[in-house]
Amino acid sequence: QNRPHYALSNRDWRLKDATTTTTILSADEPVDFTDLMVMDVVLFQRRNTNSPTSIELGSVQENGNIAPLSTWTLESAYTSAINDMMEFVVDEEDLFPGMTSEEITVLRVLDGDVVGYGSRQVGGGKGPGNPHGEESEIIYYVDRAVVEGVYSTGVDDEVLKIDVVVNSNLEHL
Repeated sequence: QNRPHYALSNRDWRLKDATTTTTILSADEPVDFTDLMVMDVVLFQRRNTNSPTSIELGSVQENGNIAPLSTWTLESAYTSAINDMMEFVVDEEDLFPGMTSEEITVLRVLDGDVVGYGSRQVGGGKGPGNPHGEESEIIYYVDRAVVEGVYSTGVDDEVLKIDVVVNSNLEHL
């Protein structure tokens, strides 16, 4: 299946140096919610925000809404020759109902070159809250180059950065 033309790939990130700003949205390339698929990882901006230079990572959920992604550490989950991946999950407090197109603007869909997926058992494995260990949650791996990138909408000189939500309670040992 063809992905929307606005996806950013690993090649786009690797061509940039630390001082380069990546344009993530232009007026003629809006991201339409109807083009999104479950588990797409996106860069979005809240419509009613006190921080107009802040953007966030999110993922499309089964109900079609977007839930913000959070992490428990800024350390790498794993590295390879071309990627330095960080781990994110959807905090269950942010899951339902999620955010709609009326609440946020989706700026970009991230390409599979800079996103990976995994899963982990809920509650850290078997235990009182997950006695048989069958409950799991999705882990989203996002390349550090994306997370630490500097962005622009191409409309003005405003610089945007991803606001990473770190919640140590999300870590499972």
